[in-house]
Amino acid sequence: MKGWVVDSSVLYYGKDLPDDVELVTTPGVVRELNREGMGERLELLLGTKISVSSPTERSMNRVAEEARKTGDSRRLSETDKELLGLALDLGYDLITDDYSIQNLAKVLGVPCRGMDQKGIAEVFEWQARCKGCGKVFPADVRVCDVCGTETKTRRKRK
Repeated sequence: MKGWVVDSSVLYYGKDLPDDVELVTTPGVVRELNREGMGERLELLLGTKISVSSPTERSMNRVAEEARKTGDSRRLSETDKELLGLALDLGYDLITDDYSIQNLAKVLGVPCRGMDQKGIAEVFEWQARCKGCGKVFPADVRVCDVCGTETKTRRKRK
């Protein structure tokens, strides 16, 4: 049986989910949906269609390493990274409309597609740029070491 690792947006918007695919999500997605007041719907889905699993430490380390390389580490939440790690572990398709997740999924070789959105056309790399003096940094730098001004992430120019 093929499988999907599903993001919170897939569950939040109440799309019909296929019966012929194993559906898995992460503990982080469950926490997000509980905070959004989706407890009852989530309980029904967990009881009938979706299982919850955590990624291995090995896959999480790989996700973190690749996110640093592309500059996506600042753009992804821990839950986003969990989803990518679990998809790596299981070899399942990742279903998400989040472009930052899709970006790193392509780099990791994880099959990924959106539920409602078309999906990304190319992989982006990110960098940080000081709002004050304009110095360029790796994407995870938040404050300029020259002038102390906050940085902003932007797409790396080729």
